[in-house]
Amino acid sequence: MAADVAAGRRPAVVSAAIGTTGTCAMDPVPEIVRIARSYAAWVHVDAAMAGSAMLLPEMRHLFAGVDDADSLGWNPHKWLGTILDCSLLYVRDVDHLVRCMSTTPSYLRSAVDDEVVQYKDWGIPLGRRFRALKLWFHLRLEGAAAIRARLRRDLANAQWFAEQVATEPDWRILAPVDLQTVCIRHEPAGLDGEALDRHTLAWADAINTGGAAFVSPSQLDGRWMVRISIGAEATERADVAALWDLMRASVTHAG
Repeated sequence: MAADVAAGRRPAVVSAAIGTTGTCAMDPVPEIVRIARSYAAWVHVDAAMAGSAMLLPEMRHLFAGVDDADSLGWNPHKWLGTILDCSLLYVRDVDHLVRCMSTTPSYLRSAVDDEVVQYKDWGIPLGRRFRALKLWFHLRLEGAAAIRARLRRDLANAQWFAEQVATEPDWRILAPVDLQTVCIRHEPAGLDGEALDRHTLAWADAINTGGAAFVSPSQLDGRWMVRISIGAEATERADVAALWDLMRASVTHAG
């Protein structure tokens, strides 16, 4: 941003991530906010999957600095389990958002504009689906306490799974397990580089083709790894244990 200013440009937006897609990594939001503020830049925080953890008091430390950001987005249709297509956007200054987005041609005005919230002025589309109803029904039917219990179950299962992987020879945990995503690789002796990549993709494909479970291959530092995302509503400890057995069997066949 300093280089941009020196070149005559104006920094506009900084986007930080809490729980990146690839490894569930956490950006240092307080430091990012502090630097962005010195350039009057808008700070957006992307917590698409991880945002559900904000429901848990013991996980709030992961979201330090969020209160000072200008906007925050997260998707209840991911880990929370709300029906697909329910994404939330929080903004610090709603009036600022409305000033940027509002449109008031004569045919859209009414006598009660000052008395109601006009969501057409909160974004680009004039018409939109009633997505909030999905989340409302989810909270009413399941309840916050039950949702928190399920999230804690997933966190415990992820830690249990990571412990199994960490104690098994040739298996490696590749990133901190802060939430419910576990990034792993099987690294047998004598395999590295492209040969290791082929091995990783082979055993991941064997699992996915079999249909008993689904894992997602991804790249980290230029090498293939496998992401285990433990967050489906029906997933219990027995399912995670079955996956671990399946993974060990799959690497044997892949080798």
